Amino acid sequence: MENKRKKGLDITLRWGLGSAFVGLSLLTLFLFGLVTHLMVHTSAKEEFRNCLFEATGIAALVVDARLHSSIHGPTDESSEAYLAIQRQLRRVRNVSGEIQSIHTLRKEPSGRIIFAVDATQGADRTNHVGHPREKVTPAMLAAFEKPYRVTVEQEFHTDKAGTTLSSYAPIFNTDGSLEAVLAIVINAQKIAGYESDYIYTLCTIIFVSTLVAMVLGFLFSRRISKPLLALEQDMARIQRFDLDHKPEVDSRVREIVMMKSTVDNMKNSLRSFKKYVPADLVAELILLRKEAVLGAEKREMTIFFSDIAGFTTISEQVSPEVLSERLGVYFEGMTSTILRQRGTVDKFIGDAIMAFWGAPGLLATHAEAGCRAALACQRLLAEQAPAWSQAGFPAFPTRMGLCSGEVIVGNMGYKDRLSYTVIGDTVNLASRLESLNKYYGTRIVIGESTQAQVDASMVTRFLDVVAVKGKSQGVRIYELVEERDRVTPEELQFVNRYNDGMRLYLDRQWQQAAELFSACLGERPQDQPAGMLLTRCREHAIQSPPADWCGVTIMKEK
Repeated sequence: MENKRKKGLDITLRWGLGSAFVGLSLLTLFLFGLVTHLMVHTSAKEEFRNCLFEATGIAALVVDARLHSSIHGPTDESSEAYLAIQRQLRRVRNVSGEIQSIHTLRKEPSGRIIFAVDATQGADRTNHVGHPREKVTPAMLAAFEKPYRVTVEQEFHTDKAGTTLSSYAPIFNTDGSLEAVLAIVINAQKIAGYESDYIYTLCTIIFVSTLVAMVLGFLFSRRISKPLLALEQDMARIQRFDLDHKPEVDSRVREIVMMKSTVDNMKNSLRSFKKYVPADLVAELILLRKEAVLGAEKREMTIFFSDIAGFTTISEQVSPEVLSERLGVYFEGMTSTILRQRGTVDKFIGDAIMAFWGAPGLLATHAEAGCRAALACQRLLAEQAPAWSQAGFPAFPTRMGLCSGEVIVGNMGYKDRLSYTVIGDTVNLASRLESLNKYYGTRIVIGESTQAQVDASMVTRFLDVVAVKGKSQGVRIYELVEERDRVTPEELQFVNRYNDGMRLYLDRQWQQAAELFSACLGERPQDQPAGMLLTRCREHAIQSPPADWCGVTIMKEK
């Protein structure tokens, strides 16, 4: 089943690691900042309350309760007692420039809180004696209740005038009774400013730390992802069966090193596997994510067989070690040439090679590709021959046969041991055509089905009409001479003369055909096909074949 990526999860390892690193760093910084902020916020306010608590308690001792007790109404605001207490409170206020308001309060029997002495700066902010206190808080009421104690508001108060904090301390008469309560309202803007500065500093630290975390995250993720990306690209090449690439994987991460070792071992195993089976087949199975199973199909293909002429004699002339070495060079050259023409090497049978075109991948020009490969192999052998002769080793003259047609191709064998190969009459005929080279003295023989597909691009010589061993029906066979764009005018003239002779021969025009074959022999005295056909023409001229004769030569040997 095809793997499908989930939407929203298509991220790279580098992005994932980098994001995780940055995210974790930011989360840690945020939590640290939040906890620190709460601690600073709480401890700073608590410290501020404690200082105000002590300051208010000390300031209450400065107020003269005896003078304060003589103040009862607005008319007393001009009295010496009122002014004396006001001066005392202002001295307290002047000690700290942060005191916004300082005054004394009384509680009437009805429970109402009223102002007594107000030392707030400015007449517009002065509360007169007896004026009710509009805003009464629990901390304020607590200061009027036994046991009398200093109280501080729990929450800071913020309005258009700023942020403030109020505290209250009892003022005692000489007999220990409560005379009044001193109220101090202090400006707490510094605390708010301190918190703002702290938050700004914290945000700056987080911002800078984020940049550092991003850089470190990128470097860290790159150090992890770069070797993994190299391994991923290498595995993608393995999927295409490209096993020669050696990625540079520099990492100290143990798992990555072990992964590289595993990939290298897998590549070594596949290289060995590649030597036993068609590489294209394995590449296709890997690409399609298929498992090799029993199964075959009919397909139009071109089959190739080759065999070294006189190999038995050659093997008797040299040592097994030298023979094995030369065969390795021979097979390497032949195989690489076939592969370059998109062929599949099926197997080596002793000194013979079986190959085909048109599988596992479809190839419309399978016949032409097979012919080009056969001609290229012959050119390669011709180039190697002089060097081999100088080294004292005989050349490997090779005969080849090609046939195109319908075959059965696929995995043959049984479920635990498979062989990707082809079977059918076309395969058998290709093998017989290779053997016919010995009879006709040629190097490459192709069937009429192949010749029909390559006639426009290849020069061929009509050799004969034969019924190979095991067959009663004759087929036309051709010698593959050369590619049309590489053939010389002299060779083309020779082939055309011979082919004209074959048409006359099959038309029972013995004398005219013999003249053409004689001309061919005059140009090439050792040409076996021309000599054979000339002999037949002379024989048929003496004794004409039966009326149903169609030129078929029956082969009694493979």
